[in-house]
Amino acid sequence: MKVNDVLGLNSRNHLFTSRYNTLAGKKIANSKLLTKSILAKANVRVPKTYAQIKTAEELSEFDFYKLPADFVVKPNNGLGGQGIVVVEKRGTYAGEWITSQGEVMTVSDLRLQIADILAGQYSMDDLPDIAYIEERVKVHPVFLRYSYHGTPDIRVIVFNKVPVMSYVRLPTEESGGRANLFQGACAVGVDIATGITTYGVHHGKSIDYFPGTRRKLSGIVVPEWEKILETAIIAAEAIGLGYMASDIVLQPSYAKATEGMLGVTTMPMILEVNAQPGLKIQIANRAGLRDRLLRVQGLRVIDAKHGIKIAKALFADPKLMEKGLGLKTLGRYEEISVVGVNGEREELSAKVDTGADISSIDMAVAERLGLLTQDNMLYESSFYNALGKKKRKVVGITYYMAGRKIKSRVSISDRSRMSKKMIIGWLDLKDFAVMYKGTE
Repeated sequence: MKVNDVLGLNSRNHLFTSRYNTLAGKKIANSKLLTKSILAKANVRVPKTYAQIKTAEELSEFDFYKLPADFVVKPNNGLGGQGIVVVEKRGTYAGEWITSQGEVMTVSDLRLQIADILAGQYSMDDLPDIAYIEERVKVHPVFLRYSYHGTPDIRVIVFNKVPVMSYVRLPTEESGGRANLFQGACAVGVDIATGITTYGVHHGKSIDYFPGTRRKLSGIVVPEWEKILETAIIAAEAIGLGYMASDIVLQPSYAKATEGMLGVTTMPMILEVNAQPGLKIQIANRAGLRDRLLRVQGLRVIDAKHGIKIAKALFADPKLMEKGLGLKTLGRYEEISVVGVNGEREELSAKVDTGADISSIDMAVAERLGLLTQDNMLYESSFYNALGKKKRKVVGITYYMAGRKIKSRVSISDRSRMSKKMIIGWLDLKDFAVMYKGTE
């Protein structure tokens, strides 16, 4: 990691958060309840809210005995995980609960905790706050061996609709079951291209194993990686922040499989968002945020799926790329090599067109390469132009682009007047990231 690639506090504030984050977006991000409301309207899953307590009167009238066996108490305007109480189960007697730290809390204890929240003890603005109680998200099976009495979360930083960096925060005994680095949780970087964990960090120092164990932190495959990245991008757009971090959890849902075994389905769920995310994520990824942010600044990103393709192409971990993982980047024009029926090749300059379904090739080129033989014919497709309904032959083709072999189909057209003798359609682009700079 080069020093010039690292993002510092001043650069983060002046170059990114102040320029790309609106005041309205920051206001939403600073209120957990408002964030949940906005995200729910955008069809992004958030934990269920059991209750909101805004005044001392509401607190005195609240019936704690109606709460489920496990839940979480949070301040609406809290910072750094302070003021949060995670309840894991009921205690021995009625009106008692056991927290993630193994402490027994009574109704009186919960009332006192919420009273402190209402008084603003944990508020980032030192102002009176709102307390709320929400569902406790269970630990996904993939993280059970890497979590101490708490639920890990996956932080994804999004800039310009591109997920630029991510890590998983793992609760430890030291952190009391909380996924907060300042309280002693550990973190492990995640390769954007594959969703595979890479480098561990604890108190700013590199580690290979989960604290107190010999459980290796690298190589964990995060489930539903595409959905996680897409959820983070959609959340940033819904809230209106150009530069934002989403803290995402994997809520497991158990159902009986056909063989009688217990299966697990997973849906990403956002706990909260941050308009000014911390910078320790760079240590866990051994990469600088500044470099990544500058590389996607000004790109024309069409949608969430396009942003994910860009991220996978630009930010794949080099060690994992050596194993053939990740996507390659394409520009608007690419040099390709088309293989003829007899094995001969012809080098062409092709245009990448995400608006076209299937690829097409010039008739003269297809004839030279023997692609128009009856054995290679697949079918005829119909299309309409100014002269009415027309038909085109569709044939099989093998070609090489960006170092990869592609076996596909192409329609035959007259491109004799065109400089690019082949169009690459989106059906051939699933293993690539297509990037057009600016307004190209």
